Amino acid sequence: MIILDSNAFIYLANGTLDRKIISNEDISHASITKIESLGFSRIYANELLLLEILFSESYNLPLTDDIVERAVKLRQVKGMSLGDAIIAATALEHDYELWTANEADFAHIDGLRLRNPLKP
Repeated sequence: MIILDSNAFIYLANGTLDRKIISNEDISHASITKIESLGFSRIYANELLLLEILFSESYNLPLTDDIVERAVKLRQVKGMSLGDAIIAATALEHDYELWTANEADFAHIDGLRLRNPLKP
């Protein structure tokens, strides 16, 4: 199982990433990822439709007390955005690899497995 960052969902919807890249993967998302991705104000209607399909095919990993505690600790160590802290904490809590194009935002987190889907 992998967990996708918001940018990975957006890149899948707008064609920057080929959907074949996830065809053999079980994908999941943190609750905040759906909010970030679908809540983007300048999203095109066709991308919104594709995002809704991707989210319906993805496992939702709800925010739990354990994830909240991890996110708090991550934010205390380094001034991360709330969304990134929740996404990283969710990946750590479930021991899933996080796919993100923003590796630098997460590189400082011990034990977090990262993959940039834009890199071969």
